[in-house]
Amino acid sequence: MSDRFENGAAWFDKVYGDGKGRGLVEQQTGLAQDLARFGVEFNFGDIYSRPGLSLAQRELLSLASLVTIGGLEPQLRGHTRGALNVGCSPEEILETVIHVVQYCGFPKALNAIRVVTDELVLQGREVPPPLGPQT
Repeated sequence: MSDRFENGAAWFDKVYGDGKGRGLVEQQTGLAQDLARFGVEFNFGDIYSRPGLSLAQRELLSLASLVTIGGLEPQLRGHTRGALNVGCSPEEILETVIHVVQYCGFPKALNAIRVVTDELVLQGREVPPPLGPQT
């Protein structure tokens, strides 16, 4: 693999765990490995490695983007795990989903919050209680 891939894989591993960058490519078949490699190289080697934002901030932004796009449940689950791995709290993750409802609408936000909440529970994290009506 190239130096660009190795750099991207190192950043990917910071978010998802040791060996996960290489594993993402290896779990694909044939030409699909090229697409996975491009993702590791570009998304993590070129974008995630830039200065200016912490990994936690990048993960919350990724979650917000995925929620507004909608229909990307596997990626929502993965980035929820990534956000936890880089130090985001369940409250920060859930509040990110709540915040973007104003941009994407309730159907997408409700679908996303179910996926995120289920993943938090699966990861053994406590889901914060509701705040209730704000007066």
